[in-house]
Amino acid sequence: MDSKKWMDKAKQAITTFTPGRKFEVKNLFLEYEWEALSKGERITFGKFFKAEVIEGRLPGVSYVDRKNNNHSLYIVDRT
Repeated sequence: MDSKKWMDKAKQAITTFTPGRKFEVKNLFLEYEWEALSKGERITFGKFFKAEVIEGRLPGVSYVDRKNNNHSLYIVDRT
């Protein structure tokens, strides 16, 4: 798995979201793309994405909380 390539895809998807939209990482990809990754790869990318958001390297996105299903929730906060 190429995390940089997946992050580029994620950033592109985020540009299509309106401010205030909440999302999970899996919402940034086509379902078949996301499901083609192994569970370990999905978890690894999720951790990578969260670190990028929390450390401020993904402007316009904020971490909200962890949902009941143990997935992280984010919000588009760019104006």
